[in-house]
Amino acid sequence: MDSLAREGISFDNAFCTAPICAPSRATLLTGLYPSQVGMPGNLGDPSPPLATRLMTVAKRLQQAGYETAYHGKWHLGGNPTDYGFNIAAKQSLDEVTRLKATEFWKNRDWLDNAYRPFFHIVSFLNPHDLYFFDPREEVPGFTRPWPKDADQLPSVSAKRQVNWSEAEWGSYFRFYEKLLERVDADIGELLHQFRCSGFFSNSWIIFASDHGDMAGEHNLPFKGPWMYDGITRVPLIIVPPRHRFGGPAVHQVPDTGITPGRRKQLCSLVDLVPTILDLASVEAVADLPGRSLLPIMRDELAPAPRPCVFSEWHRPPIRMCRTDDWKYVFFLNGEEALYHLAEDPDELHNVAADPAHAEMKTELRTALEQHFEKTSDPFHQLKENDFIMNAAVSADDSPANLGQFGKSP
Repeated sequence: MDSLAREGISFDNAFCTAPICAPSRATLLTGLYPSQVGMPGNLGDPSPPLATRLMTVAKRLQQAGYETAYHGKWHLGGNPTDYGFNIAAKQSLDEVTRLKATEFWKNRDWLDNAYRPFFHIVSFLNPHDLYFFDPREEVPGFTRPWPKDADQLPSVSAKRQVNWSEAEWGSYFRFYEKLLERVDADIGELLHQFRCSGFFSNSWIIFASDHGDMAGEHNLPFKGPWMYDGITRVPLIIVPPRHRFGGPAVHQVPDTGITPGRRKQLCSLVDLVPTILDLASVEAVADLPGRSLLPIMRDELAPAPRPCVFSEWHRPPIRMCRTDDWKYVFFLNGEEALYHLAEDPDELHNVAADPAHAEMKTELRTALEQHFEKTSDPFHQLKENDFIMNAAVSADDSPANLGQFGKSP
């Protein structure tokens, strides 16, 4: 993973659309928010399979002549071949994922297929196996590297807190670190095989995650119904093609003019589909909520795609609006949270009730309401235990619910 960061553009402020697997993965595939595609939560809890008639990035690239492949964790129901992938094998064993991906490259001879581009998703499970951590184990002497304060938490967050000792948190971190080392080794071997396949130098590589982990902030483990940066901010690295070694050249490697570096602009996983289409020279769809990140990659001073990013949670219904310096979170039960991130990066002091910040709260609430309108988010029509599950989207992909951007021809 470090090698990707050295060679690519790292986006320090990339955010997921939902801090849970399936809804976020639906965004990665469609470029839409979970509430737009009828996938509010994980498969079966409560979401049905992602509607196969939705337009996906794989379908768009197929239409442009790309061969498409998917290997690894899927978590969206159905079969990847129903969503635009020519070749697919879904499984949750990372070693098998790596071997299947390598087999695809090795069998796709770089001479026989020299003029057909491909789009390939390799989806590793780990470090998701963190859920098998045993809190009865302890690592003496461990101290979490951030404040342990838990004051002013919304009720739904406070209910999920744990009272583990620092030694128990040490076991959590050790387990997490081992999983990270394991998946990092798999990525390293994957990149080695990709290099030896002959496709490395003239390929774009994108590294991302569907969500994060609280890892002990606010005494919270794992993921859950909250909107802290620990689970909403995700890694995102995009590595451009370039000559890296003296192997055979399949094509002339383009000069992208992009040099490795970091970017601070806010962006969202909804921006990945437009970015991929842009990199593939495929015309983007105007109604998609995201925007290509290629201008930011080329110019570190380019403006962000939008002044704020948004995220969703399904039960209880929660919405987030985040700018560079502020975060506003609205709960369907009426609770609110407002954090001044520039002064309170650990999100410890909820100032939503402070009159001194009423104007900022109103501004962010207005931005959130405008987002609801643009994306047809049914948030205000929900009840406390309702899900954002639009039956029309799952059943017949009604244009009234999907819009032009959601329909597959």
